[in-house]
Amino acid sequence: MNNGFTVITPTGDRPIAFALSRKWMACQTVKPKRWVIIDDGKIPMDLGELRSYEYYVRREPQPNDPKHTLVVNVKESLPFIEGDKVLFWEDDEYYAPAYLEKMIKKLTSFSVVGIGCAKYYHLITGGYIEHQNMEHASLAQTGFDISVLPMIKSCVDKGMEKDWLDCNIWREVQRSKRSDDPISSMIFRDTDNPLFVGMKGLPGRFGIGIGHKTDSYKNHDDADRSKLKEWMPHDYPAYLDLLKEIAK
Repeated sequence: MNNGFTVITPTGDRPIAFALSRKWMACQTVKPKRWVIIDDGKIPMDLGELRSYEYYVRREPQPNDPKHTLVVNVKESLPFIEGDKVLFWEDDEYYAPAYLEKMIKKLTSFSVVGIGCAKYYHLITGGYIEHQNMEHASLAQTGFDISVLPMIKSCVDKGMEKDWLDCNIWREVQRSKRSDDPISSMIFRDTDNPLFVGMKGLPGRFGIGIGHKTDSYKNHDDADRSKLKEWMPHDYPAYLDLLKEIAK
């Protein structure tokens, strides 16, 4: 923690979502030494004046890019890491003000940390779900100590033809526990004070994963958006305002 930490965000063609992402970063109780923003959108983002911790990298789309460029962008970001800890921060998710502080604190005791029982919310339809995962965390809520960077690079190099990047990372963590050199890890729940909500259905480039598909949700919020308010009691108005803009 004394050496600072890096946050990595792959993004592209999601200006509305990323504007909210910058808002949530500005609200964090601790800031990264460097927020690496890798943009490969068809239209480059105009971020205006960069904040002191923002580090914008433009990656031009290539003809041989895979359909989903997440791992390509993550690989591009790794040389720009500063500090001894790294957190993934996806561009369309909600992060409560204490998110970075809580994650960095846990990374002082563990090499890989994530939040389990992931909460996902589809803004347009009001669909929501809380998964029961406690051996695996989504990439958007995973962080690691720089000591395991070689393992992270190996997972990135595998690409995502056979599995998601987060699955590969946490599989390696679990596999290491059967070896002579286990990776210390922790997955915790943020039930009492939600730190993260996987926000789906925002305008812009369509995301990967089943959470972006409306038929993935069996439960739906009420007209007052009570579940949204429960999961982000102070910041939900930003999403209600966005809903009004989308409806126009």
